[in-house]
Amino acid sequence: MNMEEQRGAERKLLLALLGRQTEALDNRAMVLLLRQVNWPNFLNTTSGDLYPCVAFGLEPYLSFLEASPEWERLFKARRLTAVHNLLLRQELRKTFEALQQSGIPALALKGVVMAYTTYPDPSLRPMADLDLLVPPGKRAEAVLILQTLGYEYPEDVLTMHRDPNRCLSQVKEFAPPLRLRASPVLVEVHSQLECSEPLFPMSIEEYWSRSILVDLKGLTVRTLCPEDFLFHLCLHQSSWHRFNKGLLPLVDLKLLLDSRTDWNWAGIAERSMRCGCATWMYLTLELARDLVGAPVPDSFFQALPRPRDLLLLQPVAEEQIWSAQCGQSVTPGFLPSLLAEGSWRSRARAFVNYIPLLRHAELGSKPGVAGLFRRARLSLRLLTAALRSKIPRYFYAWKSGRLNLRTIRQNAARLRSSNILFEQIDQETSCAHQNSLAESTSRAPSEDAGNHERQIRTG
Repeated sequence: MNMEEQRGAERKLLLALLGRQTEALDNRAMVLLLRQVNWPNFLNTTSGDLYPCVAFGLEPYLSFLEASPEWERLFKARRLTAVHNLLLRQELRKTFEALQQSGIPALALKGVVMAYTTYPDPSLRPMADLDLLVPPGKRAEAVLILQTLGYEYPEDVLTMHRDPNRCLSQVKEFAPPLRLRASPVLVEVHSQLECSEPLFPMSIEEYWSRSILVDLKGLTVRTLCPEDFLFHLCLHQSSWHRFNKGLLPLVDLKLLLDSRTDWNWAGIAERSMRCGCATWMYLTLELARDLVGAPVPDSFFQALPRPRDLLLLQPVAEEQIWSAQCGQSVTPGFLPSLLAEGSWRSRARAFVNYIPLLRHAELGSKPGVAGLFRRARLSLRLLTAALRSKIPRYFYAWKSGRLNLRTIRQNAARLRSSNILFEQIDQETSCAHQNSLAESTSRAPSEDAGNHERQIRTG
């Protein structure tokens, strides 16, 4: 079996173990596939966040198939995930209680809700952190409450960013994780969603008004309603992360859709068009259906306009997913992203933005020698923090053979093509948002005039 055939067999097996085409593969075909795969290579090119699901998929074959020695890595990953998720749920309880006592409502998002409500067992869904949503204007207060519980921003976050409550841009909130001291527990506190204003024309208050209570195996928390949860997962994977999170978000979508049968697909399609995210929803759900077998009906895609350049978007998005899946995402992204820029001017701008420069307000007003010493001390501190956080990543990439000119150029070419296509979608989304605002603005005066006319007639 040549390298291309081997990679094809590994992908086929992975998708089968994740639920795709399981019904189409009888035991004989599955056993043959299991024996064909080079397991060391399979594990090295499969994202670790899928190890628990792969272990779960292998369990039916343990009774009549000799386990490969590499399988123990998969089962160990599931055991560790089970312990970690129990710890996260315990800390989630403490966090919710502290916020509630201070009068701050919160919603649990994404992984922790998925693990305890849609997966067959919580040990199958690894989580890097807990994601919480608090009302607009309450984020800084919520962070202070978490700090009283022992949470703090890691040193590299404080040094590199200095202001964890700032915004990345006019539309992107910066929400770095807080770490519980002497613990692997991380918590991110958000006040906006990837599917709400200002990114898409739907107010965050609407999401709060539709929120529901769910049971996380003995812990009752509030979260997004199912349809809002679907939009959040789709747009988090596509619009926000550009499909660079691998297959796990698609598995999340499949299990969320499997968890109920009363999805209003006509309403989901209508909302996608109204909110200007039809292309992202179309592309994400089509990939989820094609790769992991998510139950999305044809009627949903037929109700949406066919995305422009779909034949180009599909392979680019799929390549992003598989690149993340096979570990290329561990390659430091700065060099490929720098080369992916379209001109030397844009590369220079990206380089300057990447360097942790001191802002003028941080230098203070000390004149002369004192001011120079302060500048030197702060600059050295920033440089040290940058080196401490970046050098291990570059060393690991070099040691694993992924930090080479060929790989960097390949990643840069992939990023360049994906950036062009995804920016087109963002422009379409922005136009749809502006049109929605214009319609709302033009509709308001006419409604006021109608109300005024009715008042005159009544008078």
